[in-house]
Amino acid sequence: MMKRPLTACLMLLFSLTFISGCWDEKAIQNLRYLSTLGLDYVDDNYVVYAQSVDLATVAMQEKGGKSTPTPAIISIGRGDTLQNAIDNMQKNSQIPQFSGFVSALIFHERLLKKEILPTFDILNRYGLLRYTKWVFGTRDSLTEVLSDHSAFGFSPLISVLHEPYDLYREHSFIEPIQYYQFAARFWEPGNTVLLPNITVYKHSWKENEKNLSRLTLDGVHAIHRGKWNQFHPSKDLLGLRWMNPHTVFSGLVIREKSTPKATLRIQHVKLDVKTTSDGSNPRFHITVHLRGFVREVLSDVSLSFIKQNAEHQVRKQIESTYAKALAKGADIYGLESYLQKYSNKTWKEFAKNRKRRLSEDAIAGITVKLYLSDSGKMKMKWYDYPEDLLP
Repeated sequence: MMKRPLTACLMLLFSLTFISGCWDEKAIQNLRYLSTLGLDYVDDNYVVYAQSVDLATVAMQEKGGKSTPTPAIISIGRGDTLQNAIDNMQKNSQIPQFSGFVSALIFHERLLKKEILPTFDILNRYGLLRYTKWVFGTRDSLTEVLSDHSAFGFSPLISVLHEPYDLYREHSFIEPIQYYQFAARFWEPGNTVLLPNITVYKHSWKENEKNLSRLTLDGVHAIHRGKWNQFHPSKDLLGLRWMNPHTVFSGLVIREKSTPKATLRIQHVKLDVKTTSDGSNPRFHITVHLRGFVREVLSDVSLSFIKQNAEHQVRKQIESTYAKALAKGADIYGLESYLQKYSNKTWKEFAKNRKRRLSEDAIAGITVKLYLSDSGKMKMKWYDYPEDLLP
């Protein structure tokens, strides 16, 4: 009777030898950790760029230690499919590449023009690539964009490429987008995805009279029903921030005959979009509610003038941005999505014709209502020098 328990114990101990370790374990110092992927299409081949950084410098910077800046390393692979391009990149890597830390994805404009749909398969099928990575488009060389443009003393991971929303809170203009948001909007047939365009800017920072390069967002790529709808530069997008309820903090200059009189900061945007007309020519009435405060007063100007001037500017900027985008075939405000959500029967009639787009007079009216909460620590009527202080 004693043999059976003894045999069972021996078998159990023997089986533990097979599960007591991680057979595929790799030392962390023997892996290359990817931080960004760039996708391009050149000469009938997919080109994959991968940026990797030294995580040791990241750790030293986070704990306050001094670290010598190390450049970002870029690996490149080419192939007739994305998987072949990735395989060719890995083949020449010398050490395994780990993609579980990828926090940014960049589509080159050439790939957007060709077709973005094939990228969804590999980007969603591969489990290590997260849905929270930031997504951008670019018109620049991907090798230049993926080079190190970080501020002095900071890791390459501390940049607009990997942490764009911190800057958006300070200056809300082009909203960054994460991959899960990009995918959700891409598959909504009435929606227009606005993919931020990232570029290298070399004219704002200097070190010892030498220009320093920095990454910045200078426009958007519009994507509608899976198709690229042109690039739209920042100068044509002034009205976009007033049609985005996610706007956190944006500025407006009050002028009288081209002379600056005051500046405002807008901190809250609320939209009310109502649809009218039939499916052949839908129209929209837009009401924009803004809340902000006076940031700067440059001359003796009334609060009523500031309010009226600001409301007029916002209305004109919304109209101008819509017209410029429509000339390129893009529904920059995603008005069709309002039609799909709130007047679905009308939208179905409109969308039967795959080539049909919104008309130039689709915006039937714009009402802007601005509420100024305060004027900061200064009073509005401070500008005149107090004569009673003079002798």
